[in-house]
Amino acid sequence: MAVRSIPTGDIDLASTLASLAILAQDPTVRLSPGRFDRATTTPEGPGSIIVTWADGEAGARVATAGDGAGWLADRAPALLGCEDDVRGFDPPAPPLRDLWRRHRGDRIARTATLWHDLACFIVQQRVSRTDAAAHWRRLVIALGTPAPGLPGLVAPPDPATVARLSYHDLHRHGIERQRADNLLHAARAAARLQHLVDGDVDRALPHLRAVRGIGPWTASCIATSTWGEQDAVIVGDDGIPSMVAWLLARERRAGDERMLELLEPHRPHRYRVVRLAFLGGVRPPRRHPRAARTDIRRR
Repeated sequence: MAVRSIPTGDIDLASTLASLAILAQDPTVRLSPGRFDRATTTPEGPGSIIVTWADGEAGARVATAGDGAGWLADRAPALLGCEDDVRGFDPPAPPLRDLWRRHRGDRIARTATLWHDLACFIVQQRVSRTDAAAHWRRLVIALGTPAPGLPGLVAPPDPATVARLSYHDLHRHGIERQRADNLLHAARAAARLQHLVDGDVDRALPHLRAVRGIGPWTASCIATSTWGEQDAVIVGDDGIPSMVAWLLARERRAGDERMLELLEPHRPHRYRVVRLAFLGGVRPPRRHPRAARTDIRRR
């Protein structure tokens, strides 16, 4: 197991890394006070990263294990948000100004784990987060690899393993035909796309969008997580436009066009505004009941 210390300054690691643990009971990640564990798949094989820190200290201890240990260690500073530049972000008016004052330590993590992120976001396409979490957990536990040095966690199955599957193999985990096909296409493209992760996101996005099943929503999610792009805007989402509109204009409902209009003055920090809305629990009043959940495993 390789161990190194990384200076983090005033970064709030709990807030920064929480964005990678949004699915309930995700078997690839574990976040607790002062510690973050993640099992993932790298171009060099499965790997684990363990980040520990103490309140009041301006640094973190990072340990990596497995075949991908060196690859993860090289990219650990970006994962901790050390490469996210917040200079120039100074919202002039409440409530955004107040949110930034409360969450000034939040940074955008850059994972560089393209296949892990792609697989997870594709599983989340067009289903509730509750259902997505269940489907992701079944898939990873059934097909993944025990995390090196992290008992209880599982790394996602590598893309070559998924590429050999059929729709029926994924259906048993609750993943219907459309998402299954999208996942298979992404798995078959992952190897040729991986080299893009250490480059510029604008160069990578056209290649991602050329893969069947990677539409605007998935590509923009990947831009924010895999590349840690501070100016990316997640489009095609049911809730984010209205959340942003409520934060910035107290408008109850909005679509992508209105969201982009409201975010335009905040370039090049548009995704940071979205993160602050999430961190602040910003939600417009709900008018409609939640959609019914559907379990397709018995179909």
